[in-house]
Amino acid sequence: MFFRLADPAADPADWQPVRLLYGGQLDGGQLDGGQLDGGQLDGGQLDGGQDHLDELLASVRAALGGCEPRVAASMFFQGYASRLLSPPLACLAANGCIPGMSADRLRWRHPDDQMIELGLTADGGWVGSDRRLIEQLVAAAFEEHLQPLADALRRRVRIAAGLLTGNAASALVSGLALLAGRLGPGWRSLAAHALAQPALRGGGSWDGSPGRGGGQEPVFVRRSCCLYYRVAGGGLCADCPLAARGVPREPDSR
Repeated sequence: MFFRLADPAADPADWQPVRLLYGGQLDGGQLDGGQLDGGQLDGGQLDGGQDHLDELLASVRAALGGCEPRVAASMFFQGYASRLLSPPLACLAANGCIPGMSADRLRWRHPDDQMIELGLTADGGWVGSDRRLIEQLVAAAFEEHLQPLADALRRRVRIAAGLLTGNAASALVSGLALLAGRLGPGWRSLAAHALAQPALRGGGSWDGSPGRGGGQEPVFVRRSCCLYYRVAGGGLCADCPLAARGVPREPDSR
């Protein structure tokens, strides 16, 4: 699934800095006018008094029928990575550029119909070859967002770092696969280049086994399972390594 970035300047209600989710401190407890983007934050939000990440995880857990905390954390991270990576991947495929998405500028809110929504007012970025852009995207996404978020989740829940890396790898490869019509057959080479970056190394690999994925081309298989099969009514994802080990794809019967 692909996600867009909303524009907080056009719709300023309820937006907050993503650093509040990562556990980072706002500079001096203050935001300037450009950072507020027309909205307001109360004192509790400014000093980190509210634990927004815990609230979001509780919402995900409830939406998934009261699943284990580590499963909710995994699903939240996967969804966050998809929302973070989809827009720059689309820019790369369509226009040969990616936007700057620093943690100082990216905003979040919790609408009724999504586990989270991300917003960014456009302000520069990078142009270059597809390979250079994917390198920049992976490095910046992890340094600014995904690694701080993974650290924050792991302070709350016992969950393997490699599982979260696999979630990010899965989100990126799935996004590139959805853009194959624009990128052409070279999208797999671009995905392999992304997986070779230090932040994603070990997240998964390409499986060329006959019949895997139902086609002739190699398919991405992550190294660790995202735990979706542990959700009531869940099952194994298309890139799950458990399928290669003969685990049935039927939903969990709990």
